[in-house]
Amino acid sequence: MNKLSALAFLIVFASPPALAYTQEDADACTPDAFRLCSSAIPDASRVADCLVQNKRGLSQACAAVVSRPRDASVARDQAGVQKARY
Repeated sequence: MNKLSALAFLIVFASPPALAYTQEDADACTPDAFRLCSSAIPDASRVADCLVQNKRGLSQACAAVVSRPRDASVARDQAGVQKARY
């Protein structure tokens, strides 16, 4: 089961390094990705697009992940990295 979870995480959230997703994000969206977007797997960008297009059918937890502003997450994560360096 852990291997399936890890594979699903990579499929759903393989993204450019600037975008950060947590294991909790993957746990929230993996079932929805398999249920709604299985035809898009293993193309991560198609899965992400599919999740966005199917917002109404997403679980509450995944909808929160998909709706979260990415720029805000990236800025917050980068600020944390810079603080750690100094």
